[in-house]
Parts: sequence; C-alpha cells; structure tokens
Amino acid sequence: MKLKNNCNKDHTKKYILLTLVLSLFSIFVEAQTNGARPNIIVILADDLGYADVGFNRTAAFPEDLGIINTPNIDALAKGGIICKNAHVAHPFCGPSRAALLTGMYPHRIGAQYNLPNDINTPLGIPTTEIFFSNLLQDANYTTGAIGKWHLGFTEGSYQPLDRGFDFFFGFLGGGKNYFEYDYEDNFYKRLGGSNPVTNEYQDPLQRNRNYIDRTEFSNAVNDDYLTDVLTDEAIGFINNATTKSDPFFLYLAYNAPHTPLEAPEAEIAKFKLDNPNFENLVRNSAYITQSTQVTKITNAAARAAKIEEFVQDRITYATMVTNMDTNIGRIVAELKKNPSLYNNTLIVFLSDNGGYTYSKGAVNYPLDGLKGSVQEGGHRVPMFVHWPSKIAANGTFEHQISSLDLYPTLVNVAGATMAVNKTIDGKDFMDKMISGEDVRPENPLYIMRPPNGFHNGAIILDKWKITKTGGNGSWRLYDIINDPGETTDLRKTEPNAETIIAQMLAKAVAWVKDFQNVKPAWFDNDDGGEGHPHDALWADGTLPAYDKLFESSELSLGIDDLLKADFSVYPNPSSDYFYLNFNQAINRFEIEIVTTTGSVIKKEKGTNENKPRINVSQIPAGTYILRIMADDKIAVEKIIKI
Repeated sequence: MKLKNNCNKDHTKKYILLTLVLSLFSIFVEAQTNGARPNIIVILADDLGYADVGFNRTAAFPEDLGIINTPNIDALAKGGIICKNAHVAHPFCGPSRAALLTGMYPHRIGAQYNLPNDINTPLGIPTTEIFFSNLLQDANYTTGAIGKWHLGFTEGSYQPLDRGFDFFFGFLGGGKNYFEYDYEDNFYKRLGGSNPVTNEYQDPLQRNRNYIDRTEFSNAVNDDYLTDVLTDEAIGFINNATTKSDPFFLYLAYNAPHTPLEAPEAEIAKFKLDNPNFENLVRNSAYITQSTQVTKITNAAARAAKIEEFVQDRITYATMVTNMDTNIGRIVAELKKNPSLYNNTLIVFLSDNGGYTYSKGAVNYPLDGLKGSVQEGGHRVPMFVHWPSKIAANGTFEHQISSLDLYPTLVNVAGATMAVNKTIDGKDFMDKMISGEDVRPENPLYIMRPPNGFHNGAIILDKWKITKTGGNGSWRLYDIINDPGETTDLRKTEPNAETIIAQMLAKAVAWVKDFQNVKPAWFDNDDGGEGHPHDALWADGTLPAYDKLFESSELSLGIDDLLKADFSVYPNPSSDYFYLNFNQAINRFEIEIVTTTGSVIKKEKGTNENKPRINVSQIPAGTYILRIMADDKIAVEKIIKI
C-alpha cells in the first residue's frame, strides 16, 4: 500500500509537472505568435526587374516583353501594401546592402563601391557601424541571415555572426554559381597549393563560421539548386526559432535572379511548356530587335545570334524568378501551418537594385535605365509590406519610400532600443504607410554613382525628380508620379522649374557636407593588376566632384582637405626612400603608388613597426599618388620622386 501510494504521488507529481511544461510551452507559443512584437522576415531579391513580378505590372504592360507569373509573391503583395515608389540608396549590390543594414547612405562610410572580389580581403563595413540586426538581437530576437552577404569576410569582424545574427547560411561574397559542381571541386583541388581559389564566386557555401561538407548538397546525378537550398535552410531556421519564446528575425537574401543565369534544365523546359508564346513574343519584340546592342551589329547572322542570345537569357532569367516565387510560396505555406504565426509575421519583400536588362534577362518597364543607373530603372525596386495582424486592408502606397527606412521601422516594430548617437538616414514608415501619409514630405532621396571623373546624380522629392548625368550634363526635371519612365524633361515647360531645382540642390548641398571629405574605403575590381580606374581620380581630387554635381562652390575642396590624412610621409620629395609615420596604432597597412594616369606601379604590405620604409629607388622621377590603407581607414598623399 505504501509503495502504491508513493506511485500515485509520483504519478501526480509527473502529471502536474507535465501540465506545467505544456502550459509554459503554450504561453511561449502564444507570446511568440500573438504578442505585440512580430516575427520579421526581410526577403531581398538580387537584380530583380521592376516589371518581373505580377504585382508591379499594369494592364499596359507589353506582352512581348515576356510576362513572368509570380502567383505566390503576388498573393503576399496583394494581401499587404504594395510600395509603388520604393527606392534603394545605391544602384549596386554591396552599397545597397550596406545602406539597408546600417540605415545610412553608403557614401558616409566610404562604402560606395562593391568590396573587392577576394575571399581574403581584410575590408568590410566598419565595426563601429551598428546593424539593425544587432539591435534586434539585443532585444532577444532569434536572428538568422541566409543567402548573400557581400559586406565583409573577416571572421570576428565582418561576418554575419559578428553583426547581430545568431545563425548564418550562405556565402559571404557578392555572388555564387547555382550548382556546386561549377566551382566546389576546383576550390578543394587548389586548396593548399600555390594558386588557391580567392574568387568569392568560387568558394563553398558556409554555415555559421565554416564551409559546409563538400558532399552535402551535390552529387554526380542531380546537383541541388541554390535557391532551393537557401529556402530549405530558411524553413529550418523558422521551425527552430518558433520553438523559442521570443520572436525571430530572418534576413533572406536570395542570389536570384543575379547572374550567372542558371536554372535546372527541367524547370526551363517546364517554363516553356507553361508559357508557350513567351519565346516567340520576346524574339519578335521591338524591345529586343531594335535595341542598340542589336542594331549596331551590321552582319545579319551575328545580329540574329545576338537576338537569340537575349531571348534565351530572358527565358533562363524568367525560370529563375519562377523558381524563387515557388520557394517563397514554400515559406508562406510553412508559416500558415500555424495561423497565429502567419498573422503576426511581418514580411518585407524588395530587390537590392534595379534589374540588369538584355544580356542579364531583366525588364524594368516602364522605367528607364538599369542596374547602376541613376534613372529609375537603377534604383526604383519592387517592394511590398505584408503583416496580417497589423495591415487589415490591402492597398498601394504611392509616396517615396527607401530601403534606408527599414532600419528605424523594424527597430521600432521590434521594441528594440536605437543606439545612442547613431546616424540614421531612414524614416519609420509603418504607421504612416498604413494611413497613406507621406513618410518624408521634406526629406529628399538621393542617388549618386561616379562613372568616371564625375558623379551622376538624382534627387527625388514628392512627385519631382531631378537627374544629372555626364561630366558636363545639366539637371533635368521630371514628374516622376505621372512619368516614371522619365520621358519628358519639364525644365523648360514647368513654370516653377528653376525654383524646384534650386530648392532641391540646396537640400543636397546641406546633406552632402556631412561627408564630402569621405573617400572610398575600397574599390571593387583590380583591372589586371592596374588598380580600379577610379582610384587615382579620388586620390588626386578629381572625385568626388560634389561641387560640380550640385553646382555649389560651398563643396569645393581645398588642397589641405584633399591631402588631410592619418599619417605623414617624409622626406617628400625623396630620391630613394619614403618613411611612413602613423598618427595612431594600427595592426596592418597596405600601400600603393599610383601614377597620375591611374596605373599602380608599386604595392607593399606590412605592419606599423620601426617606421615603415618604402623603397622608390627604381621608380622614375615624377609626381605620384601614395595610397595608404591602414586597418579600416584609407588616406592619400601626393609624393614626388626626384
């Protein structure tokens, strides 16, 4: 009897304990799914064309451009708020991503170029800049980054796990082939040899800090497709995160539909079968046949080959977008298994910049320009916000909105605390978007990109946009609401044109003064060992040319500004050696001596020990630019060899 009584007591205790555990789990799930703080998913497509999602197309869209059906993306968009006038802060991948995660224009921190395509580069977004993922992590969000990073390689400084993410799966560089057999075997074959792979497109995928096992996603018969793999990982992250009491934040940065244009052959065949008129419509489209790339070819056979190349590029690209849409549908289906989870998950979808047209497959209709351009096609992107428990009625938002705005919006939505003294260029949009109010009635959006010796630029405020291209160009005025294709310059016909332009330029001058002395911290490509063609232009003061762009003498840089640096060089002039004296402790430095025409004639690396000495005895006499990269900082000075 005593034994039996003890058993009953034990049973009762276990029952009570089980009931308590289940109750706590129920509370955790309730808090996670129905609490005031939502789960957050930011889905970032790569080089997606403005018209290549259904929710951005109107009835006026020309069918012969090639209609890509995106039912899963469209369903989300039409269940939320479609942002018809959404922009990114820069028309290229790396700077755009830096702006999104820091909430700042990349020009403020010298990040206006892509990072070098080198897995060994020591460069990255300065660690002094706090990503919004850091703040969400501090607010007890479970945070994950999946896909493309493109913000730095150095472990302990620039990787996702160093910037506010608990979990990472993907690739640290700016792109990747979609099938592992295209690169992974070669990486391991050359590993440890005299010529290891350093190209960021060619190293394996990574989970947290380490490369994945080389057999995980590939086999000789059927190699796994990258967009599918990233989605699998995203679903795994969601399922794991929802077992915890706190909400989650997922940054899902697809590589698609960025080049290389690759899709499974079976899916390409299925796309053609499902869209039987697509190929011939595109093949006979004036968009293709009358493009400059085609009409400049005089040989008929070569011209026909170019047309066919563009057609097949468009089909492969369309298949890649279709695949991404299917995978986003898989994520939504996973969320919908728990209606409370789905309803309290905020999903933001956008592209990192405009689509790359023709040879890269995208269509930006009705916008002018493409990736890299200050025309709308370079920086105006498809975007929507979906949050069932907050956004009760679907709709469209016509006012300007920027990827910069995600930082303050998501920090506030998450109940996180903004960092003290953090510079933020974005605006919290959530409440005003829902009510249809202008988020930035007095704050323009700025787009700048330096092609060669000058800056192209655009300023957007309400319905007005002014654009300037070319070293000797003049500002053009557009009504961007009624003329998104920038077809008609209104400068000569709008009665208030000069006042509008002058007011916008005055705002730009005040804005750019904060960082007019900031030079690029890196350049993306080293052309054949000769350095980036813009390198010397920043070193000798040709760039930034903000005074020329914004037509203001207030932005002219004097010689002292141009040569201001965190180091000194002596003696200068010199016949044999220059010595460097750093004004602060550094761990490593790299120097380049560049001719006034932009050619790199000497490179050295070292540490700040015993006053570094540069041997120039074999260099011809003349004037050169000495470029110093000391840890995360860059400075330049003119030197004279005698």
